[in-house]
Amino acid sequence: MSAFNLLLILLALCSSPQGGPQAGKGTSPPPLLKPFGAMTEQRASHAATLLSDGRVLITGGFRKEHGGDDETYSSTAEIFDPRTKKFGYTGEMSYTRGGHTATLLPGGLVLITGGWNIMGVLSSAELYDPASEKFTTIGSMSTRRGGCTATLLNDGRVLICGGTGRDVTASAELFDPARKSFAPTGSMTIPRQSHTATLLPGGGVLIAGGLSRRDAVLASAEVYDPGTGTFSPVGDMAEPRCKHAAVGLSRGEILILGGTDQTTWRGDLALIERYDPEGKKFIRIPDMKRPRARFGMSIAPLADGSLVVAGGDPAIELLNSAGGEAEPSVIASLERPYSYSTATTLTTGSVLILGGYDEKGETTDRAWLLRK
Repeated sequence: MSAFNLLLILLALCSSPQGGPQAGKGTSPPPLLKPFGAMTEQRASHAATLLSDGRVLITGGFRKEHGGDDETYSSTAEIFDPRTKKFGYTGEMSYTRGGHTATLLPGGLVLITGGWNIMGVLSSAELYDPASEKFTTIGSMSTRRGGCTATLLNDGRVLICGGTGRDVTASAELFDPARKSFAPTGSMTIPRQSHTATLLPGGGVLIAGGLSRRDAVLASAEVYDPGTGTFSPVGDMAEPRCKHAAVGLSRGEILILGGTDQTTWRGDLALIERYDPEGKKFIRIPDMKRPRARFGMSIAPLADGSLVVAGGDPAIELLNSAGGEAEPSVIASLERPYSYSTATTLTTGSVLILGGYDEKGETTDRAWLLRK
């Protein structure tokens, strides 16, 4: 073979799309965050609950109209099915509501409690059955509650704490799924709303921060003991905060993230603290990259122990599996700082981000899918 013919063969191999380092040139990995269609309507302050079968139930919320001046509350619900990648209406709640709680019960039903609508604060509760796709009213809590928390206990009951009705309350009650009824339990040491309530490894519940009466922002924390039905103080966080987020780590500690020290858009925090249940103390760790509040439903734990933090700011951050000991990193960004959105980890490992409202008070029906 002549040297000229050999040179032609080598040139052909190098230019082939199958050969050498040229094969990957001009390609890039799929985007980490991508728009993923839209819900059936605009929603903020809604709830998104991962069902036992891997679908996501999206309930209520509100949309803002006329430049953010008017709020229209929703009684509708919809289902996102990861297999078909589609949203579709399901049964309708008995009441319009936003800012409510939605808790998956051990049997697969979803408990909906409290919240707000155009008439004010609600005490009503209902159950959603994924099999029949229907909501059933189950009576009322002992008092109206907006900005309350609902925490599933190890024995299957649900602890409902605080909130505001006529005023901020310290009262708490338990929902018994077997009897489908509410019963009083001990009261918190101080009235709270817009706080967090997170299950501890031993079965207790850590209550942290929030707003008290006269709009006082709280740094205090307390623990509920389901065995005695009592609350006990456990010391203060480094900063007072409300409208923050809290999430339990696989090793038993709890992270408290962000929030605000004001009742307005001012004073958002990037602060992260780790609660040590053995030492009953809060430990400050590296801050988030962005201050954020009004994002308590936008924390999504991943299978490797890391956390996706979205909402309250356009930036989406990742806290590593060491529980936030390393500095958080920004991994993606939305075009707006959507508040009161939701983030749900799907069984596929991706995170579904839904709705919220932006700095102009405009709500959205948009959905995004984040892959790690």
